[in-house]
Amino acid sequence: MYTDWAVSVVTLLFYAISLIGVVVVAWGVAEAVVRFFGLKFARQLPHAVVVARTARIRERLGAHLLFALDIFIGADIIKTVITPAWEHIGMLGAVVLIRIILSYFLEREMERTHESALSGRLSARNGLDHHGLPTKTSAEGQEQKP
Repeated sequence: MYTDWAVSVVTLLFYAISLIGVVVVAWGVAEAVVRFFGLKFARQLPHAVVVARTARIRERLGAHLLFALDIFIGADIIKTVITPAWEHIGMLGAVVLIRIILSYFLEREMERTHESALSGRLSARNGLDHHGLPTKTSAEGQEQKP
């Protein structure tokens, strides 16, 4: 009887944590879609601004997805505690491997985008500051900080 109660609690915990992971993914996707369409329907922006802001949207979405994968791994670990079958352990290993691979490539992409923005390839060279916003120029043509 005690074991049935414990299994029920752990199962409920697994589903609750999995639901949190789903919410994180949905939140990240919704935020990315809203920001992307906001960018597309905004007044005409220079191409460099669009590129810089799109890169930032992708970066934020990637962070949400990585965080959600961590949550799903936690839920799978909990599930493995109540049903330690080799099938579940194998699935957990596959999820962890996928998370490691995604994390590696996403972090590389995020670093490359960040370095590009800092070096000016996505920003300053095209009249943008390091946040991807247009810089103000004075009458003499010198850049002023906003």
